[in-house]
Amino acid sequence: MGRLKESEILELKERWTDKALEDLAAFANTHGGTCLIGVRKDGTVVGTVTDDAELQRIANTIVSKLGITPSIQVRELQGREVIVIEVEPIRGVVPYRGRYLTRVGTVNRDMPPEQLARRLLERSLQTWDGLTSPWGPEEIDPEQVVQFARLARDRLPQIEPSEPERTLQNLGLLQGNRLTNAGVLLFARRPQLLFPHARLRIGLFKGNQILDSHEFEGTLWQQLNAAMDRFRQVLQVRFDVQVTKPTLEGLQRRETWEYPLEALREAVINALIHRDYTAYGDIQIRITEDRLQIWNPGGLPEGIRIDQLREPEHPSIPRNPLLSRTFYYAGLIEHWGTGTTRIIELCRAQGLPEPEFVEQSGSFKVVFLKDPYTPERLRAMGLTERQVQIIAALRHTGSASVGEIQRRFPEVSVKTIQRDLQALVKRGLVTARGEKRGRRYALVR
Repeated sequence: MGRLKESEILELKERWTDKALEDLAAFANTHGGTCLIGVRKDGTVVGTVTDDAELQRIANTIVSKLGITPSIQVRELQGREVIVIEVEPIRGVVPYRGRYLTRVGTVNRDMPPEQLARRLLERSLQTWDGLTSPWGPEEIDPEQVVQFARLARDRLPQIEPSEPERTLQNLGLLQGNRLTNAGVLLFARRPQLLFPHARLRIGLFKGNQILDSHEFEGTLWQQLNAAMDRFRQVLQVRFDVQVTKPTLEGLQRRETWEYPLEALREAVINALIHRDYTAYGDIQIRITEDRLQIWNPGGLPEGIRIDQLREPEHPSIPRNPLLSRTFYYAGLIEHWGTGTTRIIELCRAQGLPEPEFVEQSGSFKVVFLKDPYTPERLRAMGLTERQVQIIAALRHTGSASVGEIQRRFPEVSVKTIQRDLQALVKRGLVTARGEKRGRRYALVR
């Protein structure tokens, strides 16, 4: 076993002191973790007292001062007994001496105010979108209710748009005489007067240069429609005409956009309903020459990992359940966490790379790629630098023989180039056509 080293989920203590409570609270507020008692900071195992009385004293201290029940065991490491204290991440937040801590690397830091607000809501079994706002029903825009009723007719056949207050009450968006936060975002006349950060921005970039930027406000329905209209204005489209009959009626025109509009729509909806509205920051959509990125404040909800988003069946844990439910009634989403897999399928069907899902620094980003052969993506796939250059050469020439490629790398043997090409063929990036002597290689399109 290698030398132990502290991390985001491991703390080492030579002996028990109440200072360990700080680490356990930070673990519980982050991803969980383990505290080893009887191990020095440098990883040296020195052992500690492990009798029943000591274990009971530590357990009682943790329960009484933190209010959590950890797993406490005795294990032997390098011939010495140590105490292993494990805590799981909790829903809500654990205070320590009036502070709310989170684990960052190997240190404990005070939780950012917006994160603390969200966790306190979770602890009280409430969500931000379900809190009542200071606005009453007089702020409802009846036209928004009418448009929602048109969308929701299939799933809510009894909906009556002429009674907006009753409609919002039935949806849980009007509590007593107050709109919930979700009700404001969905049906108020000017939601940004109360929530100025609840907006969406779309920018066009060339490198780091901003070519154009637009901000969109209004209800979430209006922001969604505005974003889709903007995509149609700035993205390129190709028209394919198919002849099914030798008549004018037999001509069918199909639009193919740079990125599937349905996939973009799904991603924008996800950003609108799953973002963290306790965090100040708007939804940002960045369009460059080779990619389109949709960024929103707030990482994945607790209980969902980034790798699960590609699975056909993954947990659906909405951060804003009232927003999600209303979009569901409008027929714009499904309940079962199928949005990300649908985005992937739509991109595949158009011959585009699978989109990237990125969680970083308390935010979430979906990246749509136009070109499957960008150097960054190829390197991330594990290709060598020479293989990346071979891909670049094939993009330039269209196709090439082994000899033509080898001449670009005079210091490398023909056999090495053949091995590289075979590896690229095996990965499905390159195709080989023709007999052995006349064989040519080209990128898979």
